[in-house]
Amino acid sequence: MAVAPLLRFKAGLLLSLAVLAGSLTQAENLHQGSLESPSYVAQIQAHTGEELTEILRRIDNLYERGERYPQSNPVALVLHGDEANLFLRQNYSENKEIVDLAARLDAFNAIDIQVCETWMGFSSVPRTELPAFVDTVPYGPAAEKALLEQGYEYF
Repeated sequence: MAVAPLLRFKAGLLLSLAVLAGSLTQAENLHQGSLESPSYVAQIQAHTGEELTEILRRIDNLYERGERYPQSNPVALVLHGDEANLFLRQNYSENKEIVDLAARLDAFNAIDIQVCETWMGFSSVPRTELPAFVDTVPYGPAAEKALLEQGYEYF
């Protein structure tokens, strides 16, 4: 009769060790950035350079507090308004600090900036006016909607 409580104890101990080992493995994977993390798309409402600057600084602050930049799932920034003017080559000297920050965040795969080609057409902005790290999409609102349908959440 004393064997049953001992077996239950051993089974409980083994289960606890298995859960602990699984938790440690998951924590290590999270630290290495290998587990899927949530995907975010920045919610840009005012379409101003100031709003975009605030979002980029917020993203930078979040990642600066961590030990490293994420390895997957950059924050998507779909620009389809006047906020995209911040990245135009002709405006670089006045926006150097924020454009350089965006380039660094992009280099570490923390962000993915996409500019609406429809907006570019209406604003007479050729692709050559954007930095190489900035991508384009045919229609910004549709690209944002597609990201949300893929499981992205607003940042």
